[in-house]
Amino acid sequence: MDSKQKLYNKTVAVLGAGKFGTAVANLVAPNASRVLLYTNKAEGAFVSDLSRSCADQMLANNIKVTDDLAGILTSCSVIFPVVPAAKFRELMQQMALQLTPEHVLIHGTKGLDLAICQKGVSLNRSHIATMSEVIIQETSVRAIGCLAGPNLSADLIKKHPASTVIASASEKVLSIGSYLLTNNWFRVYPSSDLLSVEMCSVLKNIFAIGAGMLWGSEYGDNTYAFFLTMCIAELYHIMRTMGINLGAVLGPAGIGDLIATCGSSSSRNYTIGYRLAKGENITDILAKANEVSEGVQTVKTIHQLMQSYGVRAPITDVIYRILFSALPLKTGVAYLMCYPAKETSWST
Repeated sequence: MDSKQKLYNKTVAVLGAGKFGTAVANLVAPNASRVLLYTNKAEGAFVSDLSRSCADQMLANNIKVTDDLAGILTSCSVIFPVVPAAKFRELMQQMALQLTPEHVLIHGTKGLDLAICQKGVSLNRSHIATMSEVIIQETSVRAIGCLAGPNLSADLIKKHPASTVIASASEKVLSIGSYLLTNNWFRVYPSSDLLSVEMCSVLKNIFAIGAGMLWGSEYGDNTYAFFLTMCIAELYHIMRTMGINLGAVLGPAGIGDLIATCGSSSSRNYTIGYRLAKGENITDILAKANEVSEGVQTVKTIHQLMQSYGVRAPITDVIYRILFSALPLKTGVAYLMCYPAKETSWST
């Protein structure tokens, strides 16, 4: 039996039955014998499995929705965790005793884990962890990967041609991830630069909020193009400041995901910005949200981190002040227009 046949005979798990987690389960389904889609809500698992639908998506015939996490960990060696960043560490701690070095974890979470800082201590890189770093810190798993790219679940449901990146330092993970996700309309690009891919997928959420603000304010294409160009420069700037390789920026997980998320009304972070521009306040928007939008916490985290480095990240700063300091949006745009051209990466 060859390696592909062995993978097809596997039961694969996806942890997180939201829109993206369910879309990932449907992507994997044609390439696995069985897919277990985990939710921590027993009633939700029963209803979804009975109706054969979850998160407004029909389920492939070989997907079973379950709340039995212990059963998943004993029957599945390949697991895709797709849960909000705020819940990720707790889930890894819950799973740690049953996870072994033989497990493969490929996460699809586009957020950061933030440690609690002591009063008076400035936020620094040691206080921030990507999801792959959380897995390393909390479990014995070392076959770790990340799924990232322009993968809006609304388009995945329609099976429109698209691509993604599987990033990992492990050739085994790259091979498994590529096999399980590839089909005739979905292309997988492997990358060995895990941290670069993860940070691109996290940072683009900041800029998606800003893009939503611009469209909600009815600015035109010139303004959007100007903003997106500045976003690419700031993406470089933040990652370089953090000492992170820039290799992923020009790929699907970088500029690809940035374009998709900043230009789509189905993006949760874009929607936050759009609704803010239409006069709603951030507290009400987040309270009414059906799913977590990672961008708001990411704005706060990166703003604080750049301050601790003593560097300026103008877009992040403006969005932070709009979200948390009642800065009028038009004032923020005027601030960006006054930002010195010599300080942008393309004018050096």
